[in-house]
Amino acid sequence: MYRYITAIILLFILCKGAFADEINGSVKEKFDGGEDLLILMALDAQSRNDNNASAALYKELYEKTGDKIYLKKSVQLFLSADNWNESEILIKKGLENYHEDSDYERFYIILLIHNGNTTLALAQAEELVKREKTAQNIQLIGSIYIYQQQYDMALKYFESVYNLAPNEQTLIQIADLYIKLNQVNSAIAQLETYVRLNGCTRFLCYKLIDIYGKQKNTDGVLNVYKKLYTAFKGEIEAQKIFEILMFQNKQSEAIEFLEKSGSNPDILLEMYFFNKQYDKAINLADKLYQESNNDEYIAKIAIYEYENAENKTDVLESVSAKFERSVTEESDALYLNYYGYLLINHDINIPKGITLVEQALKLEPDSPYYQDSLAWGFYKQNRCQEAQSIIEKVLEKLNDKEVIEHFDAIKACKIKNMETK
Repeated sequence: MYRYITAIILLFILCKGAFADEINGSVKEKFDGGEDLLILMALDAQSRNDNNASAALYKELYEKTGDKIYLKKSVQLFLSADNWNESEILIKKGLENYHEDSDYERFYIILLIHNGNTTLALAQAEELVKREKTAQNIQLIGSIYIYQQQYDMALKYFESVYNLAPNEQTLIQIADLYIKLNQVNSAIAQLETYVRLNGCTRFLCYKLIDIYGKQKNTDGVLNVYKKLYTAFKGEIEAQKIFEILMFQNKQSEAIEFLEKSGSNPDILLEMYFFNKQYDKAINLADKLYQESNNDEYIAKIAIYEYENAENKTDVLESVSAKFERSVTEESDALYLNYYGYLLINHDINIPKGITLVEQALKLEPDSPYYQDSLAWGFYKQNRCQEAQSIIEKVLEKLNDKEVIEHFDAIKACKIKNMETK
């Protein structure tokens, strides 16, 4: 738990970017070439997350220059690297030489916590607050109470911090404390109030999603994702909204969301088809074709047009033309089979239809739907024995009305052929 306290304190004490700017500015001008090299080496080690090596280099810089900025940076990095022996030596040096700098008191409090002396650490922190009533110092006390698992006391201090300096990080910590105190609704209320007044940030709203998710509150998760999408129009949030609506079996609402948001048009296309909204599917597929020049959309339009027709023979010429234009050997198995079955079932070109279905089966050999199409093609060619051996296996997988009709017709064909011999 002391790692949590360390992280909290170090977060406040030094900003890496600001420190780098300072050493690359006026301070750097007084160094000779050897010291310039040490700075570059320290920065490089830090960029590689080798905090121990970087801290040692800053320590050397401090010893060579006497500039206190390097001492503080060295302490910070030694603490981050859990190098407590070096940290303690340098903290004591900082307390002796720079007693006006309260950062070293905070560093010292970290040491006390690490050594298990939380009572003295708390006393030191309280003394610090008496002299400097800042959000940083108050948060330090609250963090110590978290370490002691006195969450009710910690909550009071973090709420004081928030009143002094409202920020999202502190609000998240307050929410976490409410959760530790089994007051989840209070945590939600805090976050929802902030979002209502200030808008949805990813940091806060994903915390809300996490809380609602653990409660299995899908409506809560959905509402937060909607707020996130309103704020950022992100594809990830849009996808989550769609998935939740589908999980809740709210297909109409899912379609409405996709229509309004303009996200995932290909999914919207499938939703239109699944819900037999063929006119909308045709219009959207045509729009997507105009935008992409992708012939797959022409094949989709052919399917939608055929499915939408009350009298299928009325649209055969138009549908066949679209398939001829869009379906090749490289096409998806779905389109190869659909066009192939169309040619077979309507006696347009049975051999070509069988060839297309066989191409589909090369791509998906275990598909019972494509196997049914092939059996029907063989039936149309009076190859009833071959057709029956296929359709019997299909019937084991699919209890489908059309498959049963095919099976009966093929069986009757086989019997008839046997009688005529």
